[in-house]
Amino acid sequence: MTDIYILIFIFVLILVNGFFAASEMAMVSVNPNKILELAQKGNKKAIILKNITVDSTKYLSAIQVAITLAGFLSSAIAGSNLANNFVDYFAKINIVIPQNLAVVIITILLSFITLVFGELVPKKIALNNPVKFALFSARAIKVTLIITKPAVWLLSITTTGVVKLFGLDKNKEIEGTTESEIRQLIRSGQRQGLYQKEEKEMLENIFRFDDIEVTSIMTPRTEVFGINLELTKDEILDTIIKANYSRIPVYEKTIDNIKGIIHVKDVLTEAKKTGLKRINYKKLLREPFYVPGNMKINFLFKKMQEENHQIAVILDNYGGIDGIITMEDILEEIVGNIYDEFDEVQNSIKEIDEFNFLVDGLIQIQDLNRFLNINLSDEYDTLSGFIIENLGYIPKKTSNEIVEKDDLIFEVKSVKKNRIDKVLIKRTPKD
Repeated sequence: MTDIYILIFIFVLILVNGFFAASEMAMVSVNPNKILELAQKGNKKAIILKNITVDSTKYLSAIQVAITLAGFLSSAIAGSNLANNFVDYFAKINIVIPQNLAVVIITILLSFITLVFGELVPKKIALNNPVKFALFSARAIKVTLIITKPAVWLLSITTTGVVKLFGLDKNKEIEGTTESEIRQLIRSGQRQGLYQKEEKEMLENIFRFDDIEVTSIMTPRTEVFGINLELTKDEILDTIIKANYSRIPVYEKTIDNIKGIIHVKDVLTEAKKTGLKRINYKKLLREPFYVPGNMKINFLFKKMQEENHQIAVILDNYGGIDGIITMEDILEEIVGNIYDEFDEVQNSIKEIDEFNFLVDGLIQIQDLNRFLNINLSDEYDTLSGFIIENLGYIPKKTSNEIVEKDDLIFEVKSVKKNRIDKVLIKRTPKD
């Protein structure tokens, strides 16, 4: 009967070892944000767990003390109490085993059982649902922290001393997760089917958000649609109607002399008050929001949100107008192109067939990359800029200059006002 009690006690110690091993794995694997969320909802176990995990050194030391004691006790009890019986059992079948060898054999068998049922299996169970197991073990770990506090204190002092002896800094912060690691997790998640390709692209675009300057996505000065104040009232009204824009820059004589931004809503409100013929368009102008061309779009986005702007005028280094940018332009860098019922999508890219596309030279490189699923460098703002940079000069109107890049051929089809107007993109078929 004594041997049975000893075996039961050893079995209990193995279970204790397994419990603490599983608790350790669950607590280091659990998402702290999930625990914080449960704690804020009033979950008592989550509150205990949140307080415990504030200092990982303390709870890990307490768990290690419990695991070590359980392992040593089971080995000591088995070796001292079962060795003689082990020797006697083999003596009955005429096999002589020294007591020291019996202790070694019992220790090896016990180590195997402890490793399987006291380490590997419990940890595997905890990893399947770390939140559930961490909450389950929270109160027991709290009690263990109290009981083992003197031993943990002694271990902490000893560890600090050894660390200093080797000239290491125990307070050195652990290196955080890098942006490239997060990007890799996003790609891995998409490959595993956690989210769609479009969602992956949006997440990756967010990381690019603080790297893009406003000049990279602006509408350049030569393409800005504006209203000349020197036009008659009827001509201004006709221009507003044909424009299909809700906000339009207004200039005097040249686009470099912008006087303000006119809102179509203001025009309608004033028309109701005074009539269309009596509208004073100069009084309806709103102060332009000017920004430098080297500003990052994430900062501009925040400024436009705070100051309630939907359109910004971009200035060059000399104070001249470089172009304009809208809130829609900025958001498109995350979600992709946003088209309304007035946008003429086919004006930018016309698909001739599966391998040939007629493209506007001023199309943004980011838009071209998304549409054709290619990867031209973002250092070029427009397709025209990419071709001119690779040619080293501005092509003539009559020449059909060609630039080759990977499996793509870019053929200049027309040139207007010293810029490339239309480009034929040929994609080489892949076997």
